[in-house]
Amino acid sequence: MREELIKLLSAICPEVDFENEKALIDDAILDSHAVLSILAAISETYDVEFEADDVMPETLNDIDSICTLVQTLLDRKASSNG
Repeated sequence: MREELIKLLSAICPEVDFENEKALIDDAILDSHAVLSILAAISETYDVEFEADDVMPETLNDIDSICTLVQTLLDRKASSNG
C-alpha cells in the first residue's frame, strides 16, 4: 500500500518528497488545500470516509502515518460491513 499511496500523493503534490519527508504538516510542507485534496483522493481511491478525529497533524505528517491512517479506515470499513 505504501508505494500506491506515494504514487497517489505525488500525483497531487509532485513537488513533495513523500518518501522521505517526516514533517509534512509540522513544517507546513502541505497547505490546507493540499491536505483537502489528499483526503479527497484517499477517500475516493479506497472508498473510505474520514471522521474528525482521523484528520490530525500526527496522522498526516509522513507516509508511514498516512499508511496507518488508511489501514485504520479500511479496517473500520470492513468491520462495519460485517
